[in-house]
Amino acid sequence: MGMTDKAARNPLCLLWALPYLLCGWFSHLLNDPVNHAYFVWLPPGVAVAAYLLTPRRNWLLLLLGFFAAQLILTFSWQAQPGTALVFALAGSLSSLLAAWTIQRLSPRPEGLAFVAALLAGAVVGAATSALLGGGWLWLMAEAHALVRLRTWVCAYLAGVLILAPALTSWSQFRPRRSGGPRARDLAIGLIAYALMIVSTFTTFDGDMIQNLPYVVSFELTYLPLVFAVLIALVWGTPGGTLAMVTLTLMALYQSAQGEGPFVETNDPWQVLLATQVYLVVTALLLLLVNTLRGARAEAQEAAEQWRGRFDLALAGSHQLMYRYNPYDGTLELAGDVQDAFGLPPGAIASLDALLARAHPDDRSRLTLHWAARRAGTQDRTPLMFRMAHAAGGWRLVSDRGSPLSDFDGSVAVVAGMWRLGDLESQHDPKQEYEPGDER
Repeated sequence: MGMTDKAARNPLCLLWALPYLLCGWFSHLLNDPVNHAYFVWLPPGVAVAAYLLTPRRNWLLLLLGFFAAQLILTFSWQAQPGTALVFALAGSLSSLLAAWTIQRLSPRPEGLAFVAALLAGAVVGAATSALLGGGWLWLMAEAHALVRLRTWVCAYLAGVLILAPALTSWSQFRPRRSGGPRARDLAIGLIAYALMIVSTFTTFDGDMIQNLPYVVSFELTYLPLVFAVLIALVWGTPGGTLAMVTLTLMALYQSAQGEGPFVETNDPWQVLLATQVYLVVTALLLLLVNTLRGARAEAQEAAEQWRGRFDLALAGSHQLMYRYNPYDGTLELAGDVQDAFGLPPGAIASLDALLARAHPDDRSRLTLHWAARRAGTQDRTPLMFRMAHAAGGWRLVSDRGSPLSDFDGSVAVVAGMWRLGDLESQHDPKQEYEPGDER
């Protein structure tokens, strides 16, 4: 068994260390060079997503990979060997514990339960990281330890809540055979994406907003959120992920330059923490949009599958189902209308269309029959009549249905089944139908 488990491990999962290193390098560019406080720390989001998307038999490899990646990052910043080891241990173990918590609370990386589990896992991971790293800083009596610990927790939470949902949501995307979004959705998404970039640049650019009142500049921060949600709605999970990554890079970069609506004169680095809170809210909003959109898509797919099975059952039994609305006069047919009458499904959409295609000798009886049904008469006796086929001849139909009453006693709907008989030729004396043959 041990050999089988070892052979089943996939060393390719170690490639997750590359985006971990990239996010660490980007985060380091935005940190305070004086007290080395981590105002931005995105690698935990990559690590947590990697654990969630990787089978547990490969978690040990991931743990070793992220431990080595964190060592490389910390040593590159000229940290002491002991500090580098503790930080690497804290970073790798905290992300592992966060991912384990999320999987325990929500086995599936989707749905509203996953959103709550993600929040809980991020808190557990941040607390573990702060306990290990903060404890080491306290033992070493590091300068600015309190500031580093405070920003450490906030940056860890932001890193998990911003990147982990984006990566896990992307993993749920499956290309469809239809070839991609429709031209209309593609155009709307491109326009929304361009407007999101413009509104984000305008909102977080200091030169453009310096002459605007604070209230106006702050309210402009809602515009990128609106466009990001629109992108997620029309482009789905890939669009929401692209919008989130673009917004994160632009907002963090411009905020690190001391620009944007969250700048404080007394604490210039506080802008990064405020910006990350803004990005966390956006990430959770897009995650909820993708979750609800995915649930709706699953419901629609299930309904389509059920409709397909139902139509097959009707076709196999040579029947059609109908539903008549007496309020607007619409008649809906379910089943293979094309095979039954040689017509498209919507060709018989009213009683007038039905009577127009009925046999001339049967129209008067059909008129009286449907008038009685609209009046609420509960007569379940089958009615035999003939309908014209587009290819010629007459299709014999046995109508069995009844009106259904509303709460006030009026007819709410008339529903029933048409059992399809043989197709009679246009002039076949052996197939002459007598109106008294109903049974």
